[in-house]
Amino acid sequence: MKKAYLLALCALFMLSAVAHAKEARLIRYPHYYQGRVTFSYLGDIWVADEDGRNVQRLTVNRARDVYPRFSPDGKWIAFSSDRNGNLDVYIIPSTGGTPKQLTFNSAEDTVLNWTPDGRAVLFSSNRGEGFMPLLYTVSVDGGMPQSAGVDMGVQASYSPDGRRIAYNQKSQVYWRKYYRGAYQSDVMVADISDKKFTQLTDFDGLDSWPMWSRDGNIYFVSDRDGNGLTNVWRVSESGGKAERVTSFKEGDVRWPSISADGRTIVFEHDFQIAKLDVASKRVTPLHFDIAAETEENAAEVRDFNSQVDDFDLAPNSRRIVFSIHGEVFTAPVEEGDLRQITDSPARDRNVSYSPDGKWLAYVSDRSGREEIYVSAVDGAGEPQKLTDLDALKLAYSWSPDSTQIAFTSSDDKLRVVNVASKETKQLSESRNGNVGSPAWSPDGKWLAFSKPDATRTTDIYLVPAAGGEEKKVTFESFSESNPHFSPDGRKLFFTRNDSVTFGQGDRPSVQLFSVALEHLDRDPDDPEERAEAEAAREEQQPPAGEGGMPGGQGMRRQMGAQRQPARPVNIDWAGLKRRTKQLTRLSSPVIDYTISPDGRTLVFATVETAGITGVPVIYAVGEDGRRLVRITSGAPPVGEAGQEQPTPGGFGGFRLISNLNVSRDSRTLFFQEGDYVFSVPMPPSAPAGASSAGAAASQSLLSAAARRRINFVAKVKINRPEEWAQMFDDAWRTMKYRFYDPRMHGYDWDAARAKYRPLVEYVGDRQELLNIVNEMIGELNASHTGAAPPPAGREPGAVSTGHLGVDLEPDAQAGRYRVAYIYEDGPADKDWVKVAVGDYLIAIDGKPVKAGDNYWPLLNYRLNRKVAVTFNSKPSAEGAWTTRIEPTSMQAYATLRYERWVKERRALVDKLSGGRVGYIHIRAMDQPSLRRFEKELREYRNKEAMVIDQRWNGGGNIEQELLGILVQRQYQLWQPRGTEATARPFEGFFGPKVVLQNWRSASNAEMFPAGFRALGLGKLVGTPTMGAVIGTGSYSLIDGSTVRTPGIGVYLADKKQTNMENYGVHPDILVDNTPEDNLAGRDRQLEAAVQELLKELQGAGNRLASGQEQ
Repeated sequence: MKKAYLLALCALFMLSAVAHAKEARLIRYPHYYQGRVTFSYLGDIWVADEDGRNVQRLTVNRARDVYPRFSPDGKWIAFSSDRNGNLDVYIIPSTGGTPKQLTFNSAEDTVLNWTPDGRAVLFSSNRGEGFMPLLYTVSVDGGMPQSAGVDMGVQASYSPDGRRIAYNQKSQVYWRKYYRGAYQSDVMVADISDKKFTQLTDFDGLDSWPMWSRDGNIYFVSDRDGNGLTNVWRVSESGGKAERVTSFKEGDVRWPSISADGRTIVFEHDFQIAKLDVASKRVTPLHFDIAAETEENAAEVRDFNSQVDDFDLAPNSRRIVFSIHGEVFTAPVEEGDLRQITDSPARDRNVSYSPDGKWLAYVSDRSGREEIYVSAVDGAGEPQKLTDLDALKLAYSWSPDSTQIAFTSSDDKLRVVNVASKETKQLSESRNGNVGSPAWSPDGKWLAFSKPDATRTTDIYLVPAAGGEEKKVTFESFSESNPHFSPDGRKLFFTRNDSVTFGQGDRPSVQLFSVALEHLDRDPDDPEERAEAEAAREEQQPPAGEGGMPGGQGMRRQMGAQRQPARPVNIDWAGLKRRTKQLTRLSSPVIDYTISPDGRTLVFATVETAGITGVPVIYAVGEDGRRLVRITSGAPPVGEAGQEQPTPGGFGGFRLISNLNVSRDSRTLFFQEGDYVFSVPMPPSAPAGASSAGAAASQSLLSAAARRRINFVAKVKINRPEEWAQMFDDAWRTMKYRFYDPRMHGYDWDAARAKYRPLVEYVGDRQELLNIVNEMIGELNASHTGAAPPPAGREPGAVSTGHLGVDLEPDAQAGRYRVAYIYEDGPADKDWVKVAVGDYLIAIDGKPVKAGDNYWPLLNYRLNRKVAVTFNSKPSAEGAWTTRIEPTSMQAYATLRYERWVKERRALVDKLSGGRVGYIHIRAMDQPSLRRFEKELREYRNKEAMVIDQRWNGGGNIEQELLGILVQRQYQLWQPRGTEATARPFEGFFGPKVVLQNWRSASNAEMFPAGFRALGLGKLVGTPTMGAVIGTGSYSLIDGSTVRTPGIGVYLADKKQTNMENYGVHPDILVDNTPEDNLAGRDRQLEAAVQELLKELQGAGNRLASGQEQ
């Protein structure tokens, strides 16, 4: 009876599964073998018959299993999985079973194919051994991965005889459409044994995913039709004209693969799977109805333990309002109930209490676009929409009487909305960027705000809240922002950034300032007059309550005093600049600040250097710039075994402090650090004559003050399908308003939403949603874009591979690895480490290592812990010695290889020029690279000419500083008695110069050579640059995923004002390094640069070695 019941239950379950099966639309990375198809779906590996039957899920886990490929005999499936924190290569029986791991390095290993004999898996990986990913093979029996014999590669396919590889060199973003430029992918063929390379296609668009067939053709995907759509094309393996194979008029072809017999290609098309018969060119759509449970619950209640996205302090300081994961809550500071204010599929955030404590304001997209809403403080009733404006709401502020809200928006305007009537009035507009955060005067008559001028520096303005003429308050050529009125309305506080450059060359120097709005009857810097004023103020203050936390009698009295009508704000417009005063002079920038309600203290957050990262610190300073006190600080992130590491979601390696709020009695500070809210006692008031707020005057009075976290548990109901729909809409909306070109590069952005939005219905996990978002964003043909999951950091158990700082080469005859190179300044380059080139590796941590063994597992999880490494001068254990080496990270190893590369380039230049030409490489357009450039320019200033190499440079923002140095000309000689003459200015180089660039020079590394040529500084040598020049930002979606949002265009100063995006800077001397060059170590581009400089030196006449005119 029980058996019959179980059979009936199983039958019911199967019927239920079939009933709930639906066609899967977002299947990825298909591969074909004799009527069977393997693919990735919901982050797992599946197999099914091509008619849709016998669907089987081979892997089930929380990791992402991707890029499945059948072995040539169909018995195995190779795939990549990030189950250890990064993509490794695995194989699994095609009928199911336990996966076997083949690679063990913390690099990203992307499975591409199998070797034709089925003995090894071909994959692409960037293991710090070059500027681009390389191709490797790894045996199915295990062992050390081997180079596939290609200089660089990202997509590849073997010829049927296994002697040649068709491949792409460049890792073009597959979802970006319409791109034309130097970073396009061409089909290359490598003869592995002869080390000969042939370029089969030469098209300035997409020629990707080469697939070698047995019919003598190489198939690939291209958009060469000119309509932006991708189709399957083919070209003879011996070269010739390409021929189109498919003729799709809608939808793109993605991620194709060819069967081992070369007869069948399967691929993604328009988010479904299709099969191409190679002989007949017939395309057949494949449909798979899958009833599968996703790895994430469709609906769940998630607990957020004291986490917030943002928060505000209640006027009575007893509660906070916060948003988390799109919902609004209020929580008690000490005791009381948690209250949920909003509950909807929308994203509600940027919360704020009204000054009278009756209302909560927040920004919500529940109407389909971002608007400002208010809800009753207890959550009763329906939310009220205040605004109706087709623009993002950037910042807002309540009026002191709680009747109005001032706000700024992405259309660069400042407005005020009446809470009761919902009537909106415009007060100001900017033609040069966003209007800054508005601040109300205590009497509600004025609004302070900042806005930029044509030079992109911002000034503070005041405008009547009722409307009228706006007037400037600050007059310096620096950027001022973040205005706040003092509680008595006599002063206006603000921050000023006095950095003289717009790039990353100088650390931002943002400090606090104040301007007295009224005529001054006393000298604020006279100690005697200041003491008299302080005494008068003390007499006017009510007695303080007991204790420092909210709720004392003193606080209630002070609140009563605050209800009195605010004194009118009187502005003496004459002398504002004269009455401006700097309040802080710290070496670190002010990143946020607020004023205590009693008006005596400014509280601000900054960042101080600690080791390789920074530590957020909160200080208090008197409103007159005196009595600087350190209140509290955060802690640097700690990595494995105490190693400091940057923290995902932070700022420069730490969690940012923000949202500073001081309690109404001015005794307690509330602030947000990362995702949590803390409170800490404020410092007591100090005598009027206390020290000034300079860098050396910092007091540690409260450095050990106890900070307390505000604890609660907020439960948020998450409906995944609704959330994914909201995330899609949010991503679409943020690109609409933040993309630098309001015409969206000529693409109909509403049409893009209509095209891709219906696919959200088929989404089963976050990555599938982000794939759709990226396909939509790809329609813009723009660089610096894309959606990505939240930065996960180092998950528990994630692999961190260490490197010994030596290159090891297998010696097959000896049966051991041999030391081929020891990296300068690496882990093995120490006095106490006994190892030399030519020594044999015998063991790691006592475990013997033979030639061909994969030793990476022995170096995993070993960062900051020494490893016992056994070496010998002969390939045996007899007479061997053991030395202890502390492995470095793979990222640090990449830097060691980079330094070796630079050293070799510099030696080559020295050899080719006979010591006359110097060489400098700029690795990135960031501050460390700028400092290194300045240092090396001084070191090599006596060279007659200079090669400035910025190949493989991904960008940043220092081109102004670099060009400012190089554009200088010598105007004098400097010669103290008894010394040699040197040129003035000291910084600069006055001889001939060239810039080296290539197709991987991107963004700011394109602005630099364009400016170099425009200023007449010299010639450009190499290849055209990438054509990826936009200033970008980042926007966080509700789950922490990010969307890159390029908001700044860059244009040439020519008559057409040519847009540098999709432009590519062309060199004056075109030369590229071939794959043969790369494998042989020859640098043809560098040779051409030196030849050009020697030619220029020959025609320059007599010149001192330093470039000084005789």
